[in-house]
Amino acid sequence: MDSSQSQSMMAAEGSAQGVRILCLQNLIEKNIEIEQQIENKTFDQSIAAIEEILRTANDINKGHEDRRTNSTELVLDTELLRRNHEVVGKAIQHNTNFTDRMLITAINEMVFKEHEEDWDAVCALAIQFGRPLFTNDSMLPFIDVAPKEVIPKQRAQRKQKSLVEEKRPKKSDKLERKDEGAASVSHILKQIRQIYREGDNQPIPYFKLICNPNNFMDTVQNALQISFLVKENYISVENGEDGLPLVHVVNSKRVEGNESAQAICSIDVTFCEKMAKYYNLREPMLKRLQADES
Repeated sequence: MDSSQSQSMMAAEGSAQGVRILCLQNLIEKNIEIEQQIENKTFDQSIAAIEEILRTANDINKGHEDRRTNSTELVLDTELLRRNHEVVGKAIQHNTNFTDRMLITAINEMVFKEHEEDWDAVCALAIQFGRPLFTNDSMLPFIDVAPKEVIPKQRAQRKQKSLVEEKRPKKSDKLERKDEGAASVSHILKQIRQIYREGDNQPIPYFKLICNPNNFMDTVQNALQISFLVKENYISVENGEDGLPLVHVVNSKRVEGNESAQAICSIDVTFCEKMAKYYNLREPMLKRLQADES
């Protein structure tokens, strides 16, 4: 058999599978119609309709027992079998007085003999109406497989971190450096001292000093620069009568005797805009250091 014949056979097999799938879908739709009409049909009519579906399904599968089962076809065949079983059960319940309790009682009487259980009696009765089911080899791994035992993983114990005393440098060398950062801090300090002198040595509102109404990142940078100056005791920050912080320039003679401090504040774009409106700022009080000035 050459490749062309093999391809022709595969194409024919695929076409036949497509036809069987379509037929099974039509049978499922008929099953749904029968289920919806159970209350309007007699028991004999419902069972006869289901028997017709079963005969048609058997004719579809007849001669194809050894076929390579398509997954879609297998699912539809299984779904049709399940639906037929449910429709028969509903027809019995609707048209007879037979109940689940009666079925349970019958099984108990058949299986339980005095102090023994004989389930073979049920099997012997059921096997008379059973038929072999041909399953694709690919489905065998999913039949009667015990579930895998899941062993929960033990969570590793978290190591306790030892408490270490926070140590900070006694003196920052930020102002001693000759790089751009040090030059920027020195430039800010010069401007603050000039604003302080021009204001008759009156304290400067902190947020009025750092806020740039046109550039929030400059505001953040100004707050960072001032925090270095506070730490080195070049300036100090205290609360004013209105509850907002004020900036004081520290006398150079008192720098040696003062202990270092730290200024911490929380600010966002909304608060910056609020402060700019509160102090009626149009331009920032602190100017950025230009590249040619450093």
